[in-house]
Amino acid sequence: MPDTTAGLDVRRLSGTLGAEVRAISLRDDLDEPVVGKIRSLLDEHLVLVFPDQHLDDEEHLAFALRFGAPYVHPIGRTFGRETAGVERIVDDAEHPPFQDKWHTDVSWDPAPPTYGTLRAIDLPSRGGDTIWVNMYAAYDCLSPTMQKMVEPLNAVHDMGSMQSFIDKAGAEAVAKTRQQFPGVAHPVVGIHPSTGRPYLNVNSEFTREIEGLRSDESVALLQILTEHARNPNLQHRHAWNVGEFVIWDERCTQHFAVADYMPERREMGRVAVV
Repeated sequence: MPDTTAGLDVRRLSGTLGAEVRAISLRDDLDEPVVGKIRSLLDEHLVLVFPDQHLDDEEHLAFALRFGAPYVHPIGRTFGRETAGVERIVDDAEHPPFQDKWHTDVSWDPAPPTYGTLRAIDLPSRGGDTIWVNMYAAYDCLSPTMQKMVEPLNAVHDMGSMQSFIDKAGAEAVAKTRQQFPGVAHPVVGIHPSTGRPYLNVNSEFTREIEGLRSDESVALLQILTEHARNPNLQHRHAWNVGEFVIWDERCTQHFAVADYMPERREMGRVAVV
């Protein structure tokens, strides 16, 4: 049965994470109790899908900013950028996709984004889904022995292979950004500030090594943890419709943009907040 608290029609999308929210227009000037309810739903479901919104960039940005300050990517900050708007992600034959890897957005920033938002602007005739994984569940599914072993550890996150950043921003911009953001250590097990729950905080794209381990030990443990997070039982796979809007908690999830539609075109609008 749907949850109709605060006038919202909320329906679970899978057993582990994700919910669809109806009976709301994100164009409206939502009052704080409704925004607070959405925050609570994010804490509960981690990923919220709002169908049939058809927002423009201004409306998208206005809604996202109800959940935090605009997040400026480190590449932009390296060159003095202080404001952020809606980023258009266009993937086609001339602009190959680069989000088709398991990652948490910009985990190599000392203060990475807390929420991500996407809206579907132009979709291919088939494919182009996004998959999210519940990193609370990834931690919970570890054995008690493994949990105790990883809880005190820190892992270094950096820009990863950097090729997608080079393709997008150029080698010079990426080199300067890497100088300013050479890598940062985060706990392998994060604690969510709102829920107090532990979550697994490593990803295969940006986590370079685990501190205090030999190189071979770090590689082996990271492989175990990142492969563990790819368990389909911990995921929700979302098939997009034009006009849909999604907001998710960046901290306790990872995502993967499936690039099975090439060479067709896919365009999404994105805003992150912190």
